[in-house]
Amino acid sequence: MVVALTALGIIFLAYGALMAALYPAGGFFLVWVALGAALLVASRVERARFAICAAFVVGAIVVGGLSALIATTAAVTPPAGVDCLLVLGAGLRPDGYPSETLRFRLEAALAYLDENPGTSCIVSGGQGFGEPLTEADAMAEYLEARGLDGARITKEGRSGTTVENVRNSSVLLAPDATVAIVTNDFHLYRTLRIAKKNGLPDAYGLAARTNPLYLPQATLRECAAIVKEALTGNM
Repeated sequence: MVVALTALGIIFLAYGALMAALYPAGGFFLVWVALGAALLVASRVERARFAICAAFVVGAIVVGGLSALIATTAAVTPPAGVDCLLVLGAGLRPDGYPSETLRFRLEAALAYLDENPGTSCIVSGGQGFGEPLTEADAMAEYLEARGLDGARITKEGRSGTTVENVRNSSVLLAPDATVAIVTNDFHLYRTLRIAKKNGLPDAYGLAARTNPLYLPQATLRECAAIVKEALTGNM
């Protein structure tokens, strides 16, 4: 067990270092560092081993169950010809260009819009700290630069959270419009649960891909967000 705990602790620390280098925003990489350090303590301090291992087992069960819900939701595709896509913002680079995560969402939206010319889209996202423009403006520019007719795009530039994305965008839709929400695979389960309570109960989901290197961090962070949203009544 000591060898296994040591190896796992080193893996977690190494992954945390990788995330610090590639995805430092928000500081979530520190969670991996803390988990790795805890495992190394468990490998060396026998008195702490049982408590740390028990906590990891409980955490693994929770994360495993939520990850299964995330994966099964992401595997479902929307029908063709929905009236509107709702593309959620996901941060901009300092130069105003969409982040990697947001580009994946926009590319998924473009693929659907190319195949369904009667579908319009709403791009939703406000101006975050350090961003030179709203995410909605940056998203519209990205889509139009790749050939999408600007007449098919509606911008919602006030939202800063998933709940606000859904609430502020729902009022821009016709009462009987069908809608599919575009977000990354790891984020779709929580988004659709939020949508059901905040004005879009019948929304479909369209999952965009995620960088495989980032997926473990994104999933762990999303599991924490799901628990938080459930406790606060948003989903």
